[in-house]
Amino acid sequence: MTRLRHRPALDVRVEIRGELPHEDAEYVRAQALDLVAGLGPGTRSARVRLTRVRDRAVTRPALAQAVAELDGAGPVRVQLAAVTAREAVDLVLGTLAGRAARLLEQGDIGFAAVHESAYRPQYTVRPLAERRIARCKPVVLGRRTTEQAAREMLALDFGFHLFADTDTGQDSLIHRYPPGGGLGLLRAVRAVGPCGAATLPISEHPDPAHRLDLAEAARQLWLTGGPFVFHTDPADGRGRVLYRRYDGHYGLITPVADGG
Repeated sequence: MTRLRHRPALDVRVEIRGELPHEDAEYVRAQALDLVAGLGPGTRSARVRLTRVRDRAVTRPALAQAVAELDGAGPVRVQLAAVTAREAVDLVLGTLAGRAARLLEQGDIGFAAVHESAYRPQYTVRPLAERRIARCKPVVLGRRTTEQAAREMLALDFGFHLFADTDTGQDSLIHRYPPGGGLGLLRAVRAVGPCGAATLPISEHPDPAHRLDLAEAARQLWLTGGPFVFHTDPADGRGRVLYRRYDGHYGLITPVADGG
């Protein structure tokens, strides 16, 4: 990992994974510094990561991710893929700059970010027998309204976002539907009584999440071919997310108590 400092108060980091020509690596670093300069003094830190996928079946093997931490607005993140490293970096930094500007000026990046881009990363096709849980991520869930969670998900360019609902106190998941389909809401337990109103078009699933052990969740993820399975753990009833990673393996997000 290379750490670059544009000015004393700002931390800019560039990480390159996989083989990349020296001139392309230098291009990534230069563009990262230009991005920070363009975002202005309200930017506290920025990270750019470029990964070169080795799978020849992937037609857009250059995967770029950029994150900027903005004063008073929090983080904004973009992840896109392209054929070449330079194209991927230009796309992701240009998109990040536009979203960061809107976030600073208007407080959100707009609902248009829900629509899938033609430059979304592709999944590596991996035989079922080779798949494993490559990452287990315990998280302390932030308490959010449904709309706050949705706007946070869009700003972070996630496909789903696990949170603790302030109206019900239960584990919930906001997620994107397929291209142009809007947003959906899943809950660990069926909601009782009215929930807070949201101005975004969010469709709540009428049924609570299924109780599944990890093997059952993995089987459902394989059978449906979807990007994730939100389920409750039979042992503690907490909501969990088993999801597909772009490298063909799985990831698992589990909530933990604050402080533990």
